[in-house]
Amino acid sequence: MTYVVFFVLVVVIVFLGVFAYKIEHVHQKERDMWKQERKELYDRIQAPSFAEYKQGEVKMVKA
Repeated sequence: MTYVVFFVLVVVIVFLGVFAYKIEHVHQKERDMWKQERKELYDRIQAPSFAEYKQGEVKMVKA
């Protein structure tokens, strides 16, 4: 009986660890997407004109 309880406890702990790892991985992807969106918006705001912003964007795509 003691071994069964111990085994169940270990399984629950491992499951929670894997779950926390997966959730962190998903959150990291979201943070990376948000960071990229903020960078693009900041670049657009800092450009003197929309034409200059688009020209820089085209150069980045071609590179």
